[in-house]
Amino acid sequence: MAAQLDLPRELTSRPQPLITLTGLDSKRNADHRIIADAFTANRRSDRLPINFQVRPTDHDYPVASQPRQSYEFFHPRGILKSQWLTKHLSSVPSVCILFFNLDWDTEAWAERVQECLSKIQCVRASLSGRNTRVALVLLQSKTRSPLGEDLLTSERAALLCSACELSSKHLFILPYIDQNQIMGYVQRLETAFFELAQQYYQGEAKRVKSRKEFLNKGTHLLLFVRHQFKCAFYSEMRQDLTTALQHYIMAYSYLIEVQPSLSNSLELRTVGGYLNYKVCRLCFRGGAPRDALTQFRKHIDQFKNIIYYPELAFEHYAWLAKQFSIFGDLFDEAVR
Repeated sequence: MAAQLDLPRELTSRPQPLITLTGLDSKRNADHRIIADAFTANRRSDRLPINFQVRPTDHDYPVASQPRQSYEFFHPRGILKSQWLTKHLSSVPSVCILFFNLDWDTEAWAERVQECLSKIQCVRASLSGRNTRVALVLLQSKTRSPLGEDLLTSERAALLCSACELSSKHLFILPYIDQNQIMGYVQRLETAFFELAQQYYQGEAKRVKSRKEFLNKGTHLLLFVRHQFKCAFYSEMRQDLTTALQHYIMAYSYLIEVQPSLSNSLELRTVGGYLNYKVCRLCFRGGAPRDALTQFRKHIDQFKNIIYYPELAFEHYAWLAKQFSIFGDLFDEAVR
């Protein structure tokens, strides 16, 4: 029973934007392996919080569901979808970066551009239906003047962006001449990629918020909880903890408006525990321990007497004990 009461790892981990790196043949190309390792290995606390994953160009990403046109007759089966957090933490990228070897003065320019376009199209096809940002990094063995300062560079950059239907803001250069200088370039690229990821998660949150006008609180209260949870999660992925906390608090307030019954009491209790954990943890991280304590007391008062199966009362009290244990762990972490 103890394992069943534990919070899922995807809930307790600190969300980091997922960015996939593609076009790097780490097994057969030593330079590509060094570049991939520069992004993925030794992710110290002084680097931006990003989850980089190397994927093949034709990787099978989760299929995107079709957006719902109406919620009039829609009744969700539950509050939170199974595996939703896991999917967005480890499978659905905010940004997909294609790495491609191409110098500005290459002789086979037209052929190489077509090859690059083919790879870009393959990436977009694998992400069909998603709003994932796609960016291109050119691996170059020669140094030239920055974009905009060299005529050939500017002309060919514009042609490449046009051919690949790519914004110039999504085109980057990674000179690979001196291995000792690679980390400097990588860290600058990380900053640009992180900004693209923030734009993606902000856009996803806006799309969720836009659905509110189609919902009726009387019949779609569970969706109000779900959507606030999603917005909170997307804010965490953006590292905007203040906004995330606001959404988690709203999700909890909607949750306790749901009328408990024999069929939903276990789910309400479980999701309530998830939301309470998030609110308390973010309060502690934000330097508001009194708010965390207030939330925890509210949480216990809300659920301590909801027992629909007397023969399973021992499970309910085990859950209550676990709530105190979880809060104690958060308090201990905050005062270290």
